[in-house]
Amino acid sequence: MKKRKLVVFTLAIAMTVLAGCSTTEPFQATSKSPASEASTSQTSGESSSNASAAGFDGSVTFGVVAPITGTNKMVGEYVVNGAELALRDINASGGINGKELKLVYEDEVDNQQASVNAMVKIMNYPEVVAFFGSTYSSNCLAVSPNVLEKKITMFAGGSSANIPKDGNPYVWQARMTDDQSGVLLAKAATENLKMKNPAILYSTESFGTGLRDQTIKALKDLGIEVPEKNLYGFVNDEKNFAPMITQIQNSGVDGLIAIGNQMPAAIICQQIEAAGLDIPMVGSSSWASAVCRQNAGPSSDGWYAVADWTVEVSTDEGKAFATSYKDTYGADSDMPAVAAYDSIMLFKKACEIAKTTTDKEAINNALKEIKDYKGAMSTYTYADNNCFSTSQFLTLNIDGLATMVDTVKTR
Repeated sequence: MKKRKLVVFTLAIAMTVLAGCSTTEPFQATSKSPASEASTSQTSGESSSNASAAGFDGSVTFGVVAPITGTNKMVGEYVVNGAELALRDINASGGINGKELKLVYEDEVDNQQASVNAMVKIMNYPEVVAFFGSTYSSNCLAVSPNVLEKKITMFAGGSSANIPKDGNPYVWQARMTDDQSGVLLAKAATENLKMKNPAILYSTESFGTGLRDQTIKALKDLGIEVPEKNLYGFVNDEKNFAPMITQIQNSGVDGLIAIGNQMPAAIICQQIEAAGLDIPMVGSSSWASAVCRQNAGPSSDGWYAVADWTVEVSTDEGKAFATSYKDTYGADSDMPAVAAYDSIMLFKKACEIAKTTTDKEAINNALKEIKDYKGAMSTYTYADNNCFSTSQFLTLNIDGLATMVDTVKTR
């Protein structure tokens, strides 16, 4: 593999008064970042436009929960930046039904209790009409009873197929659920990488086990049985994968399917390269993420991934988002950013269909009427499982970039 210098990002909580930025800025990835500090329940929107000057007839508030601090704060940066781009684009085009969009942020830090607390706090703000929930599926599932009690629309940032199984009519997903991603992972492993006896390395939290089960089922449908001895589970905060990698090396498998979140993905890439494991490898969406590629450096090269997002997207809407993000922040976008952006755009579309920005029930019901809506990440159409995405990408990491191999549609 071609060796390149690892790009190191300094992430810090910092106040700023620089022109072009919001009132607070928790990140220091680029000088243009408008991210707003979530830990103090700040509202964003006032600095992006002047309501009276723009002719807005009042305002509508949308909540955003992200890991602004803690070990996952790089993910939080993407979420907030994507939300701020949606804020800017929506208000620049007249707002939502003539009302100025405002955003309220809360910090979910890096543990489930803090995440649930942040989402409950967002729901308790009387002005918040809907919100973007945790990027992590297990946190979304944990807060689902509160969402049902409050009867407020939540766009879950996670992709677990267990989220729609919960049957909560107020929980929605812009991202494709893992039951569909599992089919695409199995096809990539067998058809593209010619695996016949793969190992599966997976996170033991809800997202990981759900996608593991769906991938195993899809492989079985393709004529490949995965024995128990080829399954390797790890907790989400695992740091030492060497024992599992050694077992995989000595197991006689002909390929590896990896399932997990962004930071474990980066560590796995580094430790697999250090161990000299040289077999075909395909990962879940995290292996195509900028978080993984930037932290893993050249050790991420050679990994395939079935991904929600790549900056090489071919649609006009996707290209526009990728360009806008790069121009604004000086860095490539990533899945958490585009998921937050498109979720807010879906909220806007529902408000337009319902012809209201205050009737939460009407807005929630209007989401069922969305069909063939062209977002940045996918073309969105309502499905009975409250998931909108209809496609994903097969990518290959080359020289630090998640290069596009193909677009795969499910419906």
